[in-house]
Parts: sequence; structure tokens; C-alpha cells
Amino acid sequence: MITVNSLSGGKTSSFMAIHFPADHELFACVEQFAPYWTPEERNQWYDIRIEREKSHNWIRRFNSDFVMSAEDDRTLIALHKLSLELGTDYRGRHNGTGKIEVLFARDYGVGKYRTYDDIVEDFLPNSRKRLCTEVLKVAPIYNYVRRNIAPIENVEMRLGFRLDELDRTVNLYFKIVEIKDRKPNPNFSLQSVINDFKIPDYLVKWWDIMDVEGQVRRGERELKTNPFNCYGDDYYRVPSFPLIEHGITNSIVGKYWRGRPEYDFPEISNCSICFHHTIKQLQQQWRNPFAAHKMRWAREAEKIKGRTFKRHQVNGKSIPMSMQNILQLPLQLQMDFIDYASCDSGSCTD
Repeated sequence: MITVNSLSGGKTSSFMAIHFPADHELFACVEQFAPYWTPEERNQWYDIRIEREKSHNWIRRFNSDFVMSAEDDRTLIALHKLSLELGTDYRGRHNGTGKIEVLFARDYGVGKYRTYDDIVEDFLPNSRKRLCTEVLKVAPIYNYVRRNIAPIENVEMRLGFRLDELDRTVNLYFKIVEIKDRKPNPNFSLQSVINDFKIPDYLVKWWDIMDVEGQVRRGERELKTNPFNCYGDDYYRVPSFPLIEHGITNSIVGKYWRGRPEYDFPEISNCSICFHHTIKQLQQQWRNPFAAHKMRWAREAEKIKGRTFKRHQVNGKSIPMSMQNILQLPLQLQMDFIDYASCDSGSCTD
């Protein structure tokens, strides 16, 4: 079976690409236009600007009209280095593009949303309308696989989920049901899901410990109508989690990259303006020379639409939190934690 690594550009998926190379290394790039650079930013941070331009030139080999991505430029810089490392032969030669295949919704998407700007013309993506990942990453990956890699047969799709992210594997197949909507399903058999979707044995062991079957029988979770293996009605991929299989945790990944200082990853590898990010993370992006212009883009989009990307819980109530509000807030203290609220598609986050 053909193997495919789904890369986000973060530390974990990059670790997977180096230690568990696949036949194909795929990165779906979220395309964006209208960069809000200030004149000072165009001339400052010389080293940053040079590295950014190298990575942009690399991406233009796949999309000659590329301007910018909603993702942190450090993600693109890291992917450029990683692509060349993976694509270098034993003589130290590479083809200039490397191993990673960069794809865009403009070429492999569906419907009218081909860039982040296309989506924002209609609405601002938020926790209730999480369309951006679906149309700009999941759909392009599916179409790319079917057109260029495996037109008929299944592929083994590898995701960079670590051992300390086991909940994310469950979320690929089962959604959480709100308490008021829960209905017991005492006849549910987890084995049928294991058989139907070829869940690997090493993951089944953990699902048993986590009592996934019990959660579904009690009505706490229910099987998704379109689980991970499928895109629409097309069963095109089977799951693989090599980091979970080999017991790789966040501390192991972090230790490895501390020994590779030439790689500078962003703190979190979703798009810079992602609504999944905490207030603290968005504040950091306002102060980040790789992301500040994208935050200004988001602020202008909010002004035009009269809506916000982010909502914030205050005393049990959800209130809008604009990018301008976030900029003006006192700087919050850094918290070290794993954010399980991020997208579980395998196309975003670390």
C-alpha cells in the first residue's frame, strides 16, 4: 500500500517525516492575498526576510502566483528546509524542490472557496463554521491523492499524533454528544468499527483502556457520519499513527528539535489567525514579525464584516473578541499545555 505523510509544518509532523519517511510527503498550503506589511517590516529583520523569500520562492515552484499563506512563515521556512533534507540523496544532491509536495485548493479544491480570502468574502471562519480546514486542506489532499497518487486503491495515511494525543485519534471517528442529546446505545460494538476502518492493533489497545466502547454505549459519543477513512462516500485511506505505535511523546519530540537549532518552528502551527488559538497565542502573534501583518489582515477583515474570528468565555457567556481587543489587552502569562481543542483532521496543528 502506498504511504502518505500528512504534514502540518509543526515539530511533531516534521519529526514523523524524518523518522518515518513515506512514499509521499504532502503539505496543503492555505493561500492568502493582500499582505498588510508596514514599510518598516519590509526593510527590517533582514535575516527573517531572506529566509522567508527563500521559502516563498520554493513554494512558487508549485504555485507561480503565490503571495503569502495564512500560516506562520516559520512554518514555510521549516518545511522548505525539511523538504530539501528529505530529498537529498547519499551524494548530497537534491532537485531544488525536495521531497515535500505542496498543494493548493486553487488546483485541488472544490466549490468556490479556493483561498482564505474567498472564504472571508462570505463569512469569518470560527468555531461554529470550521470550513477552512475542510475546503483548504482536507478536500485538496483527497483530490491530490486521487489524481496523482492512487486513483483507485487505498493509501496508508500517516498522521503525526503523539502518544499524549490519544484523544485526537478517537475524535477522528467519534464525536462528543452534548449531555442533553445523549441516548444510550447498549448494542454498539467497537469491533465493527475496528474491522470496517482497519484501526491498527496498537491503537485498539489504547481505545480499550480509554473505554471508547463504553463511551458510545452510554451515549457520550457517537460514530461520525464521515469518519477519517472517507471523503464523502469514497473510502480512500486507512489510518497510521507511527508516533503512537512507537511511544513518541511531546518531550521526545522537543528534545530532538532542541538538538536541531537550524529549525525554528512557530509555537503552534495552525494558521496565524486561527480561531482555535488562545488569547495568549494571538497576543504573541501580534508581536511576532512573521505574523503581525496577518493579524492586521484579520483585523481589517473583522472591520469589513462586522464580526470576529474569536469568541471568549466570560462568566459562562460567549462574547466576541476582536483582533484589536486582543492587541490592546494586557499581555497574559505564558501557560505550558497541550491544546486538545485544535483541529483533529491531521492537516493542522503540530
